[in-house]
Amino acid sequence: MSQNEITNNGWDLIAAASQKALNEQLAKIHPVTLKKEIEMELLGSKEKVNVNLVFNGPELRVRDGSGRQVDVLLPVQGTVKVDGGMKANIVIPKDEKVTVTTELMQIENKLVPHPDEKQTNYDLMIDFKSEAAIVDMRLNISAPDLAFLIETMKILIQRELHGGKEYKVASFALSNEVAKEYNSLIPHTADFSFVQDVKDPDRSNLLVLMQSVSEGKPDGGILFKKPLLASNQDFLVLASNKLFLEHFVAPPLIENLKKKAKDSNSVPKTMSIQQVGGPGSELYQLYNKSHINLNVDHEPWIETVTAEIDTTMKALYFNLLVKVNATFLNIHGSAWDKSWQQFQVNQAQQQITLTQIKEEKGKETTMEWWKWLLACLDWIVLLVAGIIYAVVENKITDLGGTFVQTAPLVVQWPNQKYVSLKGMSTPSHVVLDLDVHFS
Repeated sequence: MSQNEITNNGWDLIAAASQKALNEQLAKIHPVTLKKEIEMELLGSKEKVNVNLVFNGPELRVRDGSGRQVDVLLPVQGTVKVDGGMKANIVIPKDEKVTVTTELMQIENKLVPHPDEKQTNYDLMIDFKSEAAIVDMRLNISAPDLAFLIETMKILIQRELHGGKEYKVASFALSNEVAKEYNSLIPHTADFSFVQDVKDPDRSNLLVLMQSVSEGKPDGGILFKKPLLASNQDFLVLASNKLFLEHFVAPPLIENLKKKAKDSNSVPKTMSIQQVGGPGSELYQLYNKSHINLNVDHEPWIETVTAEIDTTMKALYFNLLVKVNATFLNIHGSAWDKSWQQFQVNQAQQQITLTQIKEEKGKETTMEWWKWLLACLDWIVLLVAGIIYAVVENKITDLGGTFVQTAPLVVQWPNQKYVSLKGMSTPSHVVLDLDVHFS
């Protein structure tokens, strides 16, 4: 499998779709037939223009670089006639296209109210109505006729196509409340960006950018240097490194530590999260701010406990360092356990496991107690079980589902029927590789 180019620009959640996959769904839109007379002002006088046109499903063509603008190609055929002061009879043959350079607009879907009054459904629609939209067309006709045709097309597209709900490219629900503690998978702010794939334009991306636990829009903005989708992916959902560690690794980590801590109530205050990797880094680490005394013989303590994503191993990395200093028994030393875990997905059964791909254990003592000490902590076994429970079994408040059930559905794509999970990886952030099935 080719690798994802992973960055999140500070967004908590990102849903991505390829240009090719979206165009396959937009092509299913029923043709729109316009057979009518419209009034236009041409060369200072009002003229009646008779149009008999058929517009087929639009095709997105992502522009150079990254941003909100996109070219929308509308296949059109038919005739445009004027029988007045100006005379014209323009025939548009099959397979011709009019290009509309525009953006997407986010509008409330009032026809489909969200079942939870705390949330509202929104659609991202192709904005044909925008006054800033640029309409262009190439046809082998005279320059005056072409200019007239382009102006006619702009009027028709703005008047007739702007409100069509069928020109939807994505849907999502946003929280209506300014919560004291945001829910990890319920976005409250959304934006979007297109990112061109220079080598293969069909692989260009639409990114739906969302904040769920972070306030406001991030400093990183909406511009991305490269597409997020790998060459063999059409859809993914990205959960940020920080979001995943704080909301899906920290809770089981803390519960695991509390079971062995002498003062279990102090553990949550002891654990914290910090940015690692220097200024501008998108990587974070869970760590203990102070020692955690253990409620076992000889009064050992946890000197260091960390959890993070190892970008080299593309795995969750856990590090435990335990020390003891029982002078009266002449027991002095330390022991450590380092473990790298990767998510594995059984596609047929839609089951997720964490598989250890590497482990390092060691000690700085001549005695054998260290093996017993690490074993009595049930360290990795309990932690892995806790994380699996957090992402697979634990239903999140207000969502009615687990992480792996709800994260793939933060955005709905056109004609989406159901979604299955193809893979779950940790290149730096957490990436859900999705197989979206359509009606």
